[in-house]
Amino acid sequence: MLLRFAATILCIACTGHAQITFRDVTDEVGLRVPLAGLMGHGGAWGDVDGDGQVDLFVGGFADRPDEEYTPAKEPLPSMLFLQREGGLFDEVRDSPVRHFARTSGAVFADLDNDGDLDLYVANNTKGKVSRETEPQRTAQMRGCSLFRNDPGPGAGSHSFVDISSRCGACPEGLLTARNIGVIDFDRDGLLDLFVVEDRFTQNPSSRLFRNLGGLKFADATVAAGLPEDIFGLGLATGDINGDGYTDIFVPHNNRLFLGAMGGKFREVEDEALAWDPLDNEDWPCGAHFADLNRDGRLDLVLSIHSVRARNKIFLNTGTGKDGVPVLRDVTDEAGLPAEIMTRCPHVEVQDFDNDGWPDIYLSAGWQDGEQGEITPCIFRNLGCKPGGVPKFELPGDFTKEMVYFPAGPSADFNNDGQRDLLLVNWFSGNHTRLLQNSSKDGGWLDVRVEGEGFNRMGIGSNVRVLAEGKLLGCGEVGTGYGYASGQSAWLHFGLGDAKSIDLELTFPNGKKLIRKDLKPNQQIVVRERE
Repeated sequence: MLLRFAATILCIACTGHAQITFRDVTDEVGLRVPLAGLMGHGGAWGDVDGDGQVDLFVGGFADRPDEEYTPAKEPLPSMLFLQREGGLFDEVRDSPVRHFARTSGAVFADLDNDGDLDLYVANNTKGKVSRETEPQRTAQMRGCSLFRNDPGPGAGSHSFVDISSRCGACPEGLLTARNIGVIDFDRDGLLDLFVVEDRFTQNPSSRLFRNLGGLKFADATVAAGLPEDIFGLGLATGDINGDGYTDIFVPHNNRLFLGAMGGKFREVEDEALAWDPLDNEDWPCGAHFADLNRDGRLDLVLSIHSVRARNKIFLNTGTGKDGVPVLRDVTDEAGLPAEIMTRCPHVEVQDFDNDGWPDIYLSAGWQDGEQGEITPCIFRNLGCKPGGVPKFELPGDFTKEMVYFPAGPSADFNNDGQRDLLLVNWFSGNHTRLLQNSSKDGGWLDVRVEGEGFNRMGIGSNVRVLAEGKLLGCGEVGTGYGYASGQSAWLHFGLGDAKSIDLELTFPNGKKLIRKDLKPNQQIVVRERE
């Protein structure tokens, strides 16, 4: 449903083009009051009750002194919101999902292939107690959590059950978890979890948890060929070298692991990805594999958690020796500034104006006054220069003061064919915001894949959109990319002025499917046997 609210329009000026605009609808959808005072650090979208409308999880740090949560009187818990008729969100207060923690990320994923979405929450435990008061003490000791989604007695009803202690994917030794990757690395049809641990613990070790079925997991890090000393913040997953296997890039220590037959990974070194930090807080943070120049290859965009954020675009120019992708830093050529003077934790590549060219969004922006509207930092893709380098337009004045948000997952929350933004706030005096995309430019297509001979969510499926035989867009179904964020597993394609399009799908099991002569402006679900 399309929400029609009389709200302030937030513009990103684009000379000679239609504007990318958003409406701040936080108050109107019922999120402003319950989230007021949250020290937010994680957010995830997903349709948990199967009604066709995405629901929302928001989590934060609940271990600080009470006065840091003003206007709330004490720390706020992580919260689950169900979207109701009319686009309103209601908090579910009687769920174990509502817990006190130091939440650093979350994803909704169908981990048992039963058709509904379970919830994994990455909690960053201190492992020791510095305050004896509740809920701060509970928050400091709470580790990662897995909640199973169970159907309820009535149509569309459900409940979550906390299975953290018995699932195998939330071990006590996993202390400082951040991003969560959802992949099927061994191609057994069950979704596995790759949980990134940061370096702010004695022996950081990101973990790969193999799904054994029945929501039981086993640590497969070493068996899969991954080293035990991987640390990071965000995550990018996808088939970057086009061999049909899922690859992993972990920012902060900037390590790239290529998937291979038999559920194995091999690390490859690339000088282009080497990072020379400016100081001790110059951290590569968010990452996303996406096709920026419409050549059918996944490129890499990297965002930086530093007050001098040197965000990067690496163009995938094909594979070299032994199937290693050749990445070229085209940041300057593409028009991104050398530095942005604020932290840019989260990054996504989405076509926000539906002109057919995917844009780059960073979870930073400009605020109009102390309590004013936010203009998000979105670099509009203007198309390719000769040589295949995309050109991006600056969204604002980077000499002016900016603000940032730790998490910022996108989703089409109102099903109108435009990608909206949730900005999860961390700072006292500001607040979490839902920005509804009100841009008007081209047509669109949203695609969801439903697996049978592979995972039910279609994670890892490659989708190509063509118009008149020319590639218009390419993407891989996924969630948990960027930083501290979980996205709905819908692929969004802007179509520009295309009137008829074809789809080419390659499923994780290698099977292919073609759908021809589709009309724009619709959501479609593609099933393997169609």
